Amino acid sequence: MLEAHFHVVLLRRSTRGLALTEDGVAFLSHARRIVREFEAMEADLHSSERGYAGHVRVGTTNTFGCHLARKLPEFHLHHPGITVEMLLGDGFVHLVEDGLDLAMRTGQVNETTVVAKHLGDVPRYMVASPSYLERCGTPQSVEDLQFHDCALFSYGTTRQVWTINGEPVRVSGSSRTNSTLALQEAVRNGGGISLFAYFQVEDDIRTGRLVRVLPEAEVEPVPFYVTYPARQTLPARTRMVMNWIISEAESLIGKARR
Repeated sequence: MLEAHFHVVLLRRSTRGLALTEDGVAFLSHARRIVREFEAMEADLHSSERGYAGHVRVGTTNTFGCHLARKLPEFHLHHPGITVEMLLGDGFVHLVEDGLDLAMRTGQVNETTVVAKHLGDVPRYMVASPSYLERCGTPQSVEDLQFHDCALFSYGTTRQVWTINGEPVRVSGSSRTNSTLALQEAVRNGGGISLFAYFQVEDDIRTGRLVRVLPEAEVEPVPFYVTYPARQTLPARTRMVMNWIISEAESLIGKARR
């Protein structure tokens, strides 16, 4: 019926089954957007009657996700009708393909298919464990880093360049991982020198598990964004969760400036 109405072939039929044609893929994308728009309209119309309610899926980095998880109980006290599902990972996430309502991004966002709200730039600290520094010595200058074992975050790349004091610095090391949480464990246990978002390691620094390296050096911060699909009206529940995330992120970034 749909194919006759639109005068296109939406499904490729064979003895092995059905598959979407190129027109079918485009139609499905438009249909999903229409359904989301309808759901957003319905949620907005009823939100004043029954309060904010519904399910919101959020993709976020491991470190920030752990911070949000600690704050979720308080959020639910104020908004008991909203359920928040967080998908944690330090790699690139696809909003539509992964079925996400919101996604946190680090680094520059250049896609035209998403709306990106810049929440600020997250300061990073260069740290190592006391045991590593006792064994290998403490760098006295940025140039000394080339002689040290640097624990590296390696999602999607093997080339490691840190920007320090506005200059690129090539580093190398014996361990790499695509998880900031695993990287933190390695460094805590003497695995070398590494860079972390300040709020990931501030407790370790305070308790002495980790020590800042070259604290006077200016390490390039990481731009932090919350994103959602373009050309999509956000339901009231999603806007509520996004505003909460923005508040938490800005509070963390602002704390580093104080």
